[in-house]
Amino acid sequence: MIKWTKHTTLFRKYLSMTLAIILASFLILGIFLMIFVLQYWKNYETDRVRDSIQGMSSLVADCVETSNGELSVTDRDKWILLSDLCNSYHYELILVDSNGKVVKMTRFNSRIKKDYVIPEKIIYTLASEKYYEETTNTGNFYSDTEFVVAVPVKLQVGVSNTTAGYVIACSSNSLYTEMPGQIFSIFIYAVFAALIVSGVLAGVFSYSQSKPLIQMSEQAKKLSKGDFSGRIRVKGKDELGRLIRTFNDMADALEKEEQVRRDFIANISHELKTPMTTIAGFIDGILDGTIPPERQSHYLRIVSEEIGRLSELVASMLSLARIDSGKTAIHKTSFLLLDVLFDILMTFEDRLSQNHIEVIGVEQTDGITVYADRSLFHQVFYNLIENAVKFTPENGIITIFAEVRNNRLYFSVKNTGKGISDKDLPFIFDKFYKTDKSRSKDKKSMGLGLYIVKTIVKLHGGDVSASSELNGETCFSGWIPEK
Repeated sequence: MIKWTKHTTLFRKYLSMTLAIILASFLILGIFLMIFVLQYWKNYETDRVRDSIQGMSSLVADCVETSNGELSVTDRDKWILLSDLCNSYHYELILVDSNGKVVKMTRFNSRIKKDYVIPEKIIYTLASEKYYEETTNTGNFYSDTEFVVAVPVKLQVGVSNTTAGYVIACSSNSLYTEMPGQIFSIFIYAVFAALIVSGVLAGVFSYSQSKPLIQMSEQAKKLSKGDFSGRIRVKGKDELGRLIRTFNDMADALEKEEQVRRDFIANISHELKTPMTTIAGFIDGILDGTIPPERQSHYLRIVSEEIGRLSELVASMLSLARIDSGKTAIHKTSFLLLDVLFDILMTFEDRLSQNHIEVIGVEQTDGITVYADRSLFHQVFYNLIENAVKFTPENGIITIFAEVRNNRLYFSVKNTGKGISDKDLPFIFDKFYKTDKSRSKDKKSMGLGLYIVKTIVKLHGGDVSASSELNGETCFSGWIPEK
């Protein structure tokens, strides 16, 4: 259960940003839509006025006549019909004589009234071009005029047509805003409806996106307090899903690391306490005379062994610290693998002889040259052979193998014995991991040897792995680049 508080702002940010994007998109769409509709409607209406004015000219000619040079309307019914027709088309008609004086109009106005004279330039244009058009309000006609079209009125005089006057169609600006205004109103309602639906969908989406992040925040707080139990359920395969999986993997790693740390503390406490208790007890016994002089050399040898055990433990810890800090420098040189193996096997000669363990395959490494850090590579084989010697029973066999193939040096150390269970096998290269929890065979180990082996091999650009059969053979094999 997520607790939404005043500090839970991610959901609000998602929702606000989504709604802002939607609103901005609608605004941009609306602006372009209104510009397009307004321009389209204006063109449509002006074309309609242009087309109708020619017919209006013929109708006007049927209801007017000239007498003594004066133009007048003789058929009032037809003029009323024309007025109604113009009203349905949403424009006004102005009838002027050949000199530009207003004779009749469909709408009276403080400006446009009888005997008002149209500007001379308009009459001149009509007289010369037989057509006049004006798309801006110049103040020459009605105050709300937006578009003007004028054509001559022809009357039959004798056998010829004579221009008796002019008919002017004045469309108001409401003609160009009425329909766009209605469309705009519809658009506004559509925007509100879309915002409501989008708001709901955006809210659901924002919640679905922010919920896992808030869960991760809560789980991170638990992790910081040492609670590694919580995990977040993964529902998708997108970036957020991968982030959640990574978070869960991190929690698994931290939980595992915490368990390793606890095991390490338990192991280190045991490994340090036992030899120190032994050393302290024997030394105290020697000092207070409890141990007789003839037995002191025996117990001093035990003290020396325990000190050596502590020394190995400290050396392993120092190696681990250098490796984990990234301060381990690699100085590659060329050397014979057989020389390294010989030095290591001489170290374990007594233990090999005591348990009658046979080592085979060493002679086949003669002539193989290794290009690596000799000291570190010595540690790799030392740890692998030490591990093999430790878990090989009496009369067992250790097999050492190495060959150069495909520009790589492949090597392995195999031993007979009880083997490693499938449960333990995936973790044997982890820090402080010990398969022998009872320490019956692994008393001196801290579970660092194989971790150090894997780390050194990887530092050389290679890899190492392990395979095992219960009551069969266990094999540690790896490779490094030849050069």
